[in-house]
Amino acid sequence: MAFWIYKIMKNKIIIYGDLHGCLDEFKLLRAKVNPTQDDKEIIIGDILDRGLYSNELLKYVREHNISSILGNHEYKYLRYKKHFDIYNKTKKEIPIKLDDEQKKIFDNLSSEDFDYLESLPFFIKIDNLTLLHAGITNNINLETAKKKDLEKILWIRTLNENQKILSLYDDNTTSKLWSEYYDGNQGTIIYGHNVFDKIKIDKYSIGIDTGCIYGNKLTALIISNTINPMQNYKIIEQKANKVYSINIY
Repeated sequence: MAFWIYKIMKNKIIIYGDLHGCLDEFKLLRAKVNPTQDDKEIIIGDILDRGLYSNELLKYVREHNISSILGNHEYKYLRYKKHFDIYNKTKKEIPIKLDDEQKKIFDNLSSEDFDYLESLPFFIKIDNLTLLHAGITNNINLETAKKKDLEKILWIRTLNENQKILSLYDDNTTSKLWSEYYDGNQGTIIYGHNVFDKIKIDKYSIGIDTGCIYGNKLTALIISNTINPMQNYKIIEQKANKVYSINIY
């Protein structure tokens, strides 16, 4: 796992919000988007978990040569596999916990699936456009960040007034979403992980996880200008077929 950097992409960049096993909606959304062979399709992470078709969706993504950012859910399976392989040799306890549904998903991941997951970058930078899964703080430089900071960008949601990262269950009343503190030093950031009713637009970022898994919609953000991404983009949406999960986190 590393990162990708492109310079001056002349074709459209199509970015999909968190999929979470929503294969049917993803197919419908792609039909609306109608990508060409010259377009670059990228998922913002979290292909797996909570929906009905995680394994089938991952296979579909691979077969259609669709790229993705590493999401925290993919990272969990990779960490579990690492410890699972160690367990098979040493019988040491696996510290990563999967629920029954996740174990079914894990058991049905092929070697090709794991190869794909292992290839996913923590972030992608294209000119002034940066794609990452969750969030960032202003003191993280992505291109020089150590692994512990790259892992943080899979999870970050809120910060306190000193821009300290808060845990999911921290009830700090002064907390704000990281994007409201972000000063643009890593370019315009497109992200997922944080669920919104509609895309969240801040000065230097756009959040595109619109909660398909919770019965809302799946969003694609189409960018044709990677030098000034905030000035030229298009949104295409697909309504969820049903509510698949009520666990918001």
